[in-house]
Amino acid sequence: MRVRKLLKPLAILVGCLLYAVPDWLTDEFGSVTIDQVLYHLRFGTEGLMTSDPELTRRFLWRAVALPVVLALVLWGLDEWVNHLRAHPDKWPVPWLRRGWYWLRVGMRRVGRVLVRMTRHGASRAIPLIVLGAGVAYFIDSFSLARYVRAYFGEDYFAGSYVDPVRVSIKRGKEQPKNLVLIYVESLENTYSDPALFGHDLLHRLNAYKGKPRVVSFDNYHEMRGAHFTIAGIVSTQCGLPLKSVALFGGNAQGEQIESYLPRARCLGDILASNGYTNVFLNGSSLAFAGVGKFFKDHHYNKVMGREEWVNEGARPELMSGWGLYDDDLFRNARGELDRLMKTKKPFNLTILTIDTHHPYGHLSATCERQGYADFEGIVECTAGQVADFIEYINAKGWSDRIAILVQGDHLAMGNTSYDKLVKNPNRRVYNLLIGADKKLVKNTDEVTHFDMLPTMLRALGFDVEGERAGLGYAAIGPAVVPRPADRIARMTEQLMNYSATYRALWELPTTQPAQAGGTPEGVVVTPVPVPPRAAVQRDIVRER
Repeated sequence: MRVRKLLKPLAILVGCLLYAVPDWLTDEFGSVTIDQVLYHLRFGTEGLMTSDPELTRRFLWRAVALPVVLALVLWGLDEWVNHLRAHPDKWPVPWLRRGWYWLRVGMRRVGRVLVRMTRHGASRAIPLIVLGAGVAYFIDSFSLARYVRAYFGEDYFAGSYVDPVRVSIKRGKEQPKNLVLIYVESLENTYSDPALFGHDLLHRLNAYKGKPRVVSFDNYHEMRGAHFTIAGIVSTQCGLPLKSVALFGGNAQGEQIESYLPRARCLGDILASNGYTNVFLNGSSLAFAGVGKFFKDHHYNKVMGREEWVNEGARPELMSGWGLYDDDLFRNARGELDRLMKTKKPFNLTILTIDTHHPYGHLSATCERQGYADFEGIVECTAGQVADFIEYINAKGWSDRIAILVQGDHLAMGNTSYDKLVKNPNRRVYNLLIGADKKLVKNTDEVTHFDMLPTMLRALGFDVEGERAGLGYAAIGPAVVPRPADRIARMTEQLMNYSATYRALWELPTTQPAQAGGTPEGVVVTPVPVPPRAAVQRDIVRER
């Protein structure tokens, strides 16, 4: 009997939570997909709630405290109404009794179903309405119906993916160039619109456009599977989307997965096999969203995040909630670049910024001294810091030996300027590709994250067989291989459909040859060895 009494308040509470949690997520992170949620749950959310005290406070208030209070109010209202129905003489004033009477008359005229609910099931009405509304909002917020439908859709990935392991990627006649790859948090072209922001917030970076060795792709589309930070990184470095295989694929990704996309050959793997040293510098924790695991498992020799900077002497009290401010990150990046240049060996230096992270950004001491105070100021200041880093390379006389790609990891999410951003019907990911000692010629303006893998390889001087790697096409140099006219439209509609080929990329390579009939039809299985873990971090504390 006691259990039955608990069902009503529990149903109300669950309904309120099912509304409040996705509502909070949407406000904090913009449109969130179920793939995104499942991915982060599978990899753990280490570093998220501890990274920003304000984020924790807003979560506890918006997603916990408010729905609990609302549930208590609704439960109390339900109990009060039921008590008055059982004891009509307890109605506080006569007009309430009359109001209830006319409400019953009106419901009787609406239909018998509502009448039955009033006469016999009023005690269940509020819990069922709240729970039903919460479930409906939850399903709509995460597009759950579309996610389930995708399991039965056409496998776009299997028919379009070109396994980089099976692509001939050779050095050209000249010595391959070094790479500096800068992912700027949530940077998009819309910030350049003076009509929205009063002036071009990215003017320091845009000043490079039009120069002989520089190209920028005007229609850089953000696709699903590349719409949050780690997804944008994986998409550009591996030429494939990041999506959860958990719901319909067992525990392949796992909460503590054995290896990150072990059968995928990504940028770090390709460059390492050609003698490159790969370094990743990032201000926030490597534990969050599997960022550190991805880079370590794909031949990055040095991987730095918040905890690693603290171990090297950085003071936590001088960091933002996420980690190093971008001014400190770029100061460390200059030192790392100096060291890499002294080795006289080819390298890839990948940097991920954090200060422009939604919703409010993080104002560094440098930006504050320059007079910036709000989110738009942080965007402008961060763009200036990226430009300063490019100018540092030029001032050192290294520009002929280093190719540079600056790009947003994804489009901006729910920040304080979001209302302005969404006024632009054609939002695109910001990008700037600077060649080393040769003029770059783009063959298209319409690109996606997936196209950056073969494009970067070409910019470094590699010959990419068939101009393709992963789902991407090389966007610079001659274009002999035709691009399907409906490529973007098909990806938009079918990219996230279930794919056995995609799922196979998450499976650990086997040392024994596959038995006849052991591989599902149409699955591409590439025996890529798992990178040795012992050597991945060998110089983290030695080199500074």
